Amino acid sequence: MNTINQAFGAVGNAVGSYMPLVEIASGLIKAIVEVYRAAEYNKKICRALAERVGITVAPLELLKIRHENELRDEVFYSAFYKFIYVLENIKEYINEVSKIHGFRKYAKAIVVREKFEKLTEDYDTAMKDLNFTLVIANEERRKNDEIALSEDLAEFEKYLSAIDSKADNIYEEVKYIRKHLDDKTFHGANKIDSKSLLLPARGKPDNRRGKFPNFVEKRTLNGQEVACKLTSTTDEEMESNTRVQGHLEILMKLSTCNHILRFYGVSKIDETNAMVFEWAQRGTLKELYELKDIQWHYKVQIALKICRGLIFLQSAEILHHDLRCENILMTESLEPKIYNFKLARHTFDKTTTLKGEINDAVRWLAPEKLSNYKSKYTTQCEIFSFGVLLWELAFEKIPYRSLEVDKIRDFVIKGGRERIKFGNSTSEISKLQEAYKQIIDDTWKNNPQERISFLKALDMLEELYNSINHMFDENLPALLEDKSLDLDGSKAIDDIDDDDEFVLPDDFTVPAIPLDEGIQAHKKGEYQKAWNCFEYHAKNGNTLAKCWKGRYLWDGYLDGIKERDDGRKLLKEAADEGHADAQLFYAFTLKKSMNEGKNIDTFIDYITKAAKGNNEVAQYNLGDIYYKGKLNIPKDEKEGIRWLKMAALRDNTRAIKLLNEKGIKYI
Repeated sequence: MNTINQAFGAVGNAVGSYMPLVEIASGLIKAIVEVYRAAEYNKKICRALAERVGITVAPLELLKIRHENELRDEVFYSAFYKFIYVLENIKEYINEVSKIHGFRKYAKAIVVREKFEKLTEDYDTAMKDLNFTLVIANEERRKNDEIALSEDLAEFEKYLSAIDSKADNIYEEVKYIRKHLDDKTFHGANKIDSKSLLLPARGKPDNRRGKFPNFVEKRTLNGQEVACKLTSTTDEEMESNTRVQGHLEILMKLSTCNHILRFYGVSKIDETNAMVFEWAQRGTLKELYELKDIQWHYKVQIALKICRGLIFLQSAEILHHDLRCENILMTESLEPKIYNFKLARHTFDKTTTLKGEINDAVRWLAPEKLSNYKSKYTTQCEIFSFGVLLWELAFEKIPYRSLEVDKIRDFVIKGGRERIKFGNSTSEISKLQEAYKQIIDDTWKNNPQERISFLKALDMLEELYNSINHMFDENLPALLEDKSLDLDGSKAIDDIDDDDEFVLPDDFTVPAIPLDEGIQAHKKGEYQKAWNCFEYHAKNGNTLAKCWKGRYLWDGYLDGIKERDDGRKLLKEAADEGHADAQLFYAFTLKKSMNEGKNIDTFIDYITKAAKGNNEVAQYNLGDIYYKGKLNIPKDEKEGIRWLKMAALRDNTRAIKLLNEKGIKYI
């Protein structure tokens, strides 16, 4: 009996040692698959990696019940940690290449390929070290990898050039405001003197639009027609509520995009607070198509500009949540303006008919949202709604208008869609319609992973627009009398087609704590414990651990012992592996030699890399160098201010202080 107890005790210790690592690995694999499912871009690359790690689940489950001698080995334990490092790197990589802001970090497609190949090589090595031989890539998988890379990277650099560069700054500023909505005071919106808002010279019935309490009044501001939208937001909220101020400031910043309804600021109309926007003479796109027929080539132009505006919002990490023609305003010159997106709607409007709004929105919602209203609204949901908006614009009527709400939900979830059947027209228009139809088909697929991205939709719309550019003639009308165009076939709806228990030797102890616990130990001043952790993980090849170990050797955290040559070497190694903190620390190890006029170029190179990697200390130092012309670097105040602003948006106090002293606004 004692022998049995001892055996169970030994097994229990083994499980205690390995189980946390197995759970960490399982959690990372799950996270990688979830990131792939939510991928917006480079989906084939993400899928290739997700499939690769996904087939590791079975060996991990078997590992929990294995009882073999090789598991009683410190080498195996170290190999498992290396496996976790690889999973962490894969997760970070697909997080980056799958999102619009992440992949902008990669300047060229070749860098994405090289990183992918390095990760797959590291993964296969980890599988060999763990004896997970069935998981190692074979020739067929390598062939599939090459196909995934070739197909995604063929469009990668085109996508990079399509993104508005100013969106990067907007993203950083919006991110900063959101982060500090509850703890900082913002400028808010421009304050407009109510006396500057003049009544139109001629009274017209549509000078007041909408319904109480959210109606809109037309006024003139500095010769420009503006829309004054009354709001229930109080003076106190406008002036002291940081969330209201923050959201107002975000609206101001988003107004830099030509395809977003411009927000001028706040004022008062008859003692009631009002938000002042540009005036859209033709009302909503829905109101326009109900009055007039829109020529087909103008439909394409409108769709293209809406798509550009949505990509701009997406670049600021803002999703609309309610895409439909009713939420697109149209100017006199047929410029579409996106408005009424979630940020503004939920902050400043009274929502009095929530249930009715949800029921109405069902017509544009993605099937995954219809299945579960509480599920997260994703970019894939947004692209689906955009596809339905394209259909609505094409056929100039709301979708599924002959179906009750409950039937729409079931119909769409099962894969049902509105029919896309065009009436008789010229061969040129028919060709346009087929290309337009393809975009709709690609955006409203039932499987979210199969839907195209917004950048792909933009690419397709731009290609279509360029092919019909010759059709625009200022002497020909953009709008025709209602029912002039033959939109035959839009009334019918398509029918739906139904489709570890293991033993360790008594003298083996767990050699190291997880890396994040080592960092916490450092913060608590437990330097010996932290050093043991960093030394182990650095020896195992972990980049972050190399950075920490290098810092310990350089700064002498442990008992004041400094081995600076070894410390600098480790910091450079981590820096060259792309770690932003290591790039900063390595740059500063060159400080003494710079005083002798050496290594200045190397210093600037590494501190620039760290700044581009979003290290706020590096951003401040780089900005300070350029702004003041330090280190014999030519003075460049514009470049200096750019980096100082980036640092300030990451709460760098020295950058904020310097900008304030110079009277330079950073937000």
